[in-house]
Amino acid sequence: MSHRLLYLTREKCPSFRPDLAQLFGVELPKLGWLCDIAAVEDVGAEGDWPAGETFLQHATGPGGRLIASFRAALSLFTLPSRKQYCAIQVRDRAIGALIGLLAARWHGLPFFYWMSFPLAEEMQDVGKGRIHAEVSIWRRLFWRIRGRVSAWILYRWVLPRADHVFVQSDAMKSMLADKGVLSGRMTPVPMGVSLPAALDQLTPPADKRLYGRRLLIYLGALERRRHPELMLEAMVQVVQAEPDAYLVLVGDAELPGDRQWLDREIVRLRLTEHVHITGWLPAHEARCYLKEARLGLSPIPRSRVFDVSSPTKVAEYLAYGVPVIANDLPDQKILLNACAGGLCVPLTADDFANAILVLLRDPVRARQMGEQGRSRIAFLRSYPVLAAMLADCYDQLLASPALPASDTKA
Repeated sequence: MSHRLLYLTREKCPSFRPDLAQLFGVELPKLGWLCDIAAVEDVGAEGDWPAGETFLQHATGPGGRLIASFRAALSLFTLPSRKQYCAIQVRDRAIGALIGLLAARWHGLPFFYWMSFPLAEEMQDVGKGRIHAEVSIWRRLFWRIRGRVSAWILYRWVLPRADHVFVQSDAMKSMLADKGVLSGRMTPVPMGVSLPAALDQLTPPADKRLYGRRLLIYLGALERRRHPELMLEAMVQVVQAEPDAYLVLVGDAELPGDRQWLDREIVRLRLTEHVHITGWLPAHEARCYLKEARLGLSPIPRSRVFDVSSPTKVAEYLAYGVPVIANDLPDQKILLNACAGGLCVPLTADDFANAILVLLRDPVRARQMGEQGRSRIAFLRSYPVLAAMLADCYDQLLASPALPASDTKA
């Protein structure tokens, strides 16, 4: 017997996010859990949804994304009449979550909420100028109001009435518990990783700048609010002691101004021969750099938004046998302690530089960390493991007499 979820997502479909594409699109169907997606269509994006059907709304014209998102949410009222779903689940939506909750109650289905990031808090931080400081005062006012309304909807109405809430981390679970959500109704599902079958089959990057260099890698966003300049400041110290060190930043900034500022910082610190930004790359090209990397860096500022996150970088580095240097963000610290795959240090340029030099000068220790991390991450954060845990959780929830009864045949 298979089960089928109806899932309203914030992301456009098809989505690049691995916790959607890999967890729900690939691994859960192997365990008998199918998933139909209601979302806004990502026009021009390649890829199909392998785990079920998609019910996509096309966005056109001014305000098209907002209108399409609202239509996708309203479809939760009509779609259960066409198919037999075991539950309705909504991801990172506020008004959409309220609509999903009402639709679930209308059809007598369980309602689950999936929180991958603190939506309301991020909106409020944009409104306060903590994120995208160049936003106009009127746009800030709009985001502050939207953030407060979203918080009121989520924390006052939706989450207390949800049958279950899936969160990204133990820290996020604690945050919601402080807001009154019952701990017994929450399950952390951290970001996972797809393990490469054989590292020796990966092709090294065709980048002549890497010849004769010891490669350090960073995967991810480079927005100014993430303080990527800390890695540059650390590299100033590193290359003075180890001139063959070379940092590749695989990623980019959402705002052109942030990327231009970072490029200027590289020039100002005289690091043009020691730091390269690739921009966003297809996954298979990014993994080529992991093949050659000596160390993986994951500096993430402490904030109320980032502290409850579950960064993918550390798990990806460990999956490829790359030892990690990260700061004490809660989920990063937990994962590094469990895997013994790197060093957890304070978020300063001096501490990152010192940790980099320690492992560059002790390749045996670094290699042992990489091997330990790779062997342990498979049992902690691989998507097959997370899928088995999540499927078991869904099974237990549906077996609970406290949830609305539903016919779970696909």
